[in-house]
Amino acid sequence: MCLKMLRLTLAFSLISTLTLPAFAADELTGTWQGTLGKSNIRVCFNEYGTGSYYYQRYLTPIRLEQVDNHWQEDKLTGFWKFDNVSEQQLIGRWFNKEWSKTEPTQNQSVKSLTIKLERQISPDGINDCSSDAYNLPLETKPTVRRGKWQQFNYADAEQASANKTNASPLSYRQLSYRQLSYGAELGLELKGEQTGIPAINQWLKQKLTSEQQFAETIETRRRMLARVGQPIADETGAEIDFINQDWLSIRFYRWAAGYGAGGISRTYTSFNLNDGQAFNPWQWFKQGVALDEMQHQLPEALREKLFADMQVYEDCDNSDGSGYFYLTLSPKGIELWETPNGSGCENEFTLSPKQAMPFATEYGKSQLKLMN
Repeated sequence: MCLKMLRLTLAFSLISTLTLPAFAADELTGTWQGTLGKSNIRVCFNEYGTGSYYYQRYLTPIRLEQVDNHWQEDKLTGFWKFDNVSEQQLIGRWFNKEWSKTEPTQNQSVKSLTIKLERQISPDGINDCSSDAYNLPLETKPTVRRGKWQQFNYADAEQASANKTNASPLSYRQLSYRQLSYGAELGLELKGEQTGIPAINQWLKQKLTSEQQFAETIETRRRMLARVGQPIADETGAEIDFINQDWLSIRFYRWAAGYGAGGISRTYTSFNLNDGQAFNPWQWFKQGVALDEMQHQLPEALREKLFADMQVYEDCDNSDGSGYFYLTLSPKGIELWETPNGSGCENEFTLSPKQAMPFATEYGKSQLKLMN
């Protein structure tokens, strides 16, 4: 055998010897159940070196990641090493510290526990961390948690009503709110003298605890468990965006997990403070607009008015006003704006009730008069 071939043979032999204890991640893929020390645990592994586990007593998932020849827990709270891997059984050790290739110093105490796991076949046939076998015990419905009551800041609302004739005392001075949470979802609850508050609170609670939204949250958690070994949910928020004597608008925010800046969405729902009915201000300018349809093209007459003297830029899409706009209420009247995207091409306009009046429907005109 030539010297070059001998070196290659020895090199491959050495690599095989060094990597043997690690076991390929795809050998472990699936759901496992067993013990860590004396505690019952359930574990899942994904194909590409991520996983998760939880103590069956606590049901709080802990992320696992394969690093070299071992698995480490999120925040380095523990380290796993398997010595015996078969199709149906895993046997190894859990360590509270990462072992070193060198001899440990005398004052370095390492605690270890035995890990024994048996493979579980998921009834849905899925073989990663999104399986029923791993997730169903985690997916109990949450309870609504309530934060502390806070007084709403009225500076903008008072400015908007400063010149309003026939204005009764500002009853919305007494409006308070508190944050509600339902699992990963955030919402609001209101408290005030307005007769529509109970109906608004009922609408807000139904949105927060909807069956559809809970199912979507579960789907997102499973998707992220399979991708990165962590049950990440969407980031959400809700806050009061506008209030006057007659109306209240709430801004809902969502950042979809795993989608970067492209996953950010905003929705607005407005309410009549007298009867609690929800509405979309676009309904003042267009017929047949659904409550949750946030963005619309401008009515033709309004577009011609706003863009009559606007310069059209070739490198800006929709710079002629043909894009889709949000319409939100503000202390100055109404705001029309496109989703910010960092291009510098977005258009934004503020119209007083008087300026907006010629472009509104008959119903819209009756509502805009309330803002004068």
